[in-house]
Amino acid sequence: MPSVLGVLERRERVALARAEELRAELERVQAAVAEAEQAARRAVIAREETVAALAELADEAAVPGASAGGLVVEPVAGVAGLRIEVPLRREGLGVEVLPPECARVVALVERDAADGGQGVRAMREQLGWPASDAKEQAARFRAKRLVERGWLTEARPGLFRPRGSIRTWLAVRKDLAR
Repeated sequence: MPSVLGVLERRERVALARAEELRAELERVQAAVAEAEQAARRAVIAREETVAALAELADEAAVPGASAGGLVVEPVAGVAGLRIEVPLRREGLGVEVLPPECARVVALVERDAADGGQGVRAMREQLGWPASDAKEQAARFRAKRLVERGWLTEARPGLFRPRGSIRTWLAVRKDLAR
């Protein structure tokens, strides 16, 4: 039968080893927290600098031509980036009024349909953009904006097709409103 003191010494060694493991894990977690806090500080500075630069651009840039679908530089509270104005599609309006990136999305979807495709889902790679989830989301955002404005249709969530006629688009909008 083991001695009581032997059992207690073994428990002590196990407890000390566990304490040492936890100290090492604590140091790792504290280092990770410090790194995350530093990244957050850098992100705040970058956002503030971007908003300030966009504000300067907005002061310098003239916004005439925005109704024709040009690039409008507008700082938006809490958002750093350029706002792209996409005009509503109407008869006689061509893709040349769209911002260049939006026109490329429309051309990609129309090219897919002309080749007999069922619609376009992933666009970033076909647009020649660098590989990242953010770029894929940006492409989808542009496509959804083009759907809202009548330039494309969304056959199923995330599957984009060329628009039909204006009447077809208005019928789709009416169905969505119900």
